[in-house]
Amino acid sequence: MHYSKIAQALQEISIASRSCKADLAAALLSEITPDSENLCPAVRLLLGELWPPWEVREMGIGPEAVMTALAEVSDQDVHSLRESLHEVGQVAEAALGQKGQHPLFHEPLEVRSVYERLARISEMSGKESEQRKNALLRGLFLEATPLEGKFIARTALRNMQAGFGHKTMIAAISSALHCDREKIERAYGLVPDLGKIAVMAQGGKLEDVTLQAKTPIRFMLFRQSDPVVPGCFLPRYPGLRVQVHKLKKDVLIFTGQLRDITASLGGISRLLEGIRSDFVIDSLLMGFHDGAGKGKEICSQADMLRYINRRHLSRKSGIRPFLLAYDLIALQGESICSMPYQDRRKRLLSILGEPQALPFLGISPAGEHFLTDLSEVADLLTNATGARALMERDLTAPYLPGKIAESDFITRAGHKLAAMIVQFSWGRDRNAMVSGRMVAGKYMVALRQEGELVPVGWVSRGLTEDDRSRVSHALTTLIAGESEGKGGSQVSVPATVLLNLKISGAHKRAGRYVIDRPVIESFKLGASPGDADEMNRLEKISRR
Repeated sequence: MHYSKIAQALQEISIASRSCKADLAAALLSEITPDSENLCPAVRLLLGELWPPWEVREMGIGPEAVMTALAEVSDQDVHSLRESLHEVGQVAEAALGQKGQHPLFHEPLEVRSVYERLARISEMSGKESEQRKNALLRGLFLEATPLEGKFIARTALRNMQAGFGHKTMIAAISSALHCDREKIERAYGLVPDLGKIAVMAQGGKLEDVTLQAKTPIRFMLFRQSDPVVPGCFLPRYPGLRVQVHKLKKDVLIFTGQLRDITASLGGISRLLEGIRSDFVIDSLLMGFHDGAGKGKEICSQADMLRYINRRHLSRKSGIRPFLLAYDLIALQGESICSMPYQDRRKRLLSILGEPQALPFLGISPAGEHFLTDLSEVADLLTNATGARALMERDLTAPYLPGKIAESDFITRAGHKLAAMIVQFSWGRDRNAMVSGRMVAGKYMVALRQEGELVPVGWVSRGLTEDDRSRVSHALTTLIAGESEGKGGSQVSVPATVLLNLKISGAHKRAGRYVIDRPVIESFKLGASPGDADEMNRLEKISRR
């Protein structure tokens, strides 16, 4: 298959409506015969993902490297093109329209050739690797048409700009290969590599896809919901959700994006090697500050991100990482996802022991609490030091890789807050009407601090259609000024509308407090700034 077909498909997909993208990709995939080796490369090239996310390698190509390769092939001033066009893919398309060099023997680029050469770039390292990467990229541009060059550049930079993701590709594979979409989604949950899944679908082997050691599965997702009692609750703390694979003496740890971070967690890996059982565990990577002045304070999520992304892994850090295990996915090489949660929990305790008090070193099961009253739920949220939410688990429910849990939920702390509207922005369409009136899309709210109103974030959820119309009508009669912001037109208004909010928490951003997950519970027209809460209330919520 010629690469020009991939490039043309990507061009059409990038400008097509959302509903048509899958059909365009399916039309291309349906042309690939079962005996060819083009299906996996074609799927990966369409997605712009040349290898699975857990493979530890990088393309190592930036915009300047692409520009250098283009400058060696094109007669045009590529830097001037970049100043006018900005996006490197478009620069490549324009630059390759006027080449200063041409290959001695011109043959159309093949899909597999483009795929393998781009993948080879990611494998190059060491002395003179930059020059060798440039030579491969230059060779591709030399043989490419302008449209092909556009998407070769975007693939090298891993920025396809086609609006084409995994859900759309699953729909395309289902249509092109006449496979049940649910079977593809199930297989993709266990092996998150759509190139490989497409090949198995073409060969009628989707039923054979199983959980594999050292290959991360997609995490089960949780919706937010109010607590239901009686129920089983586990405190959820700040940290990074990770998946731990242990097979004999090998330990691998993957992030929620399926990135392998084992190299950043050598100490934890060595501790896990001593556990006799082989397992796959859904857990939370946490840490505590071990430096002077901070005691054993639990680290924030941002602290843990900086820890795993630190450049010098050998340098001593003041953070001591540990793992809080929430679910057992596989044991002794066998998936136990279909088992009820209570049975998975028993097996988790059998290999890790009883929960330890925070903080600790190594790995421990998360604490479990069986609560029968909503007041007990509120008390647990308040008293579980450092907890930001609770997980409510259905004792009979399975683990669903890559899917939203059907009967397991996240319950977040709810704090009441009274805040004044000081700005609003129009809805997606300024002329959108509700009950014959223009309506506001979202509201900037503020709290009192030393006699002034200080903005603390935008709010949009919670009002009924009728209430939104009433609030919008009250605000539009008060407009004091209008300006253009990142989210569109933003309108300033005097503080006369009070919103009673429920928020899950607050955090600092650029030195200012911002509210988390606000929902409007009620409103009051004709209010005054004195009705708003003071900023110190938000500070207290943030510290909890």
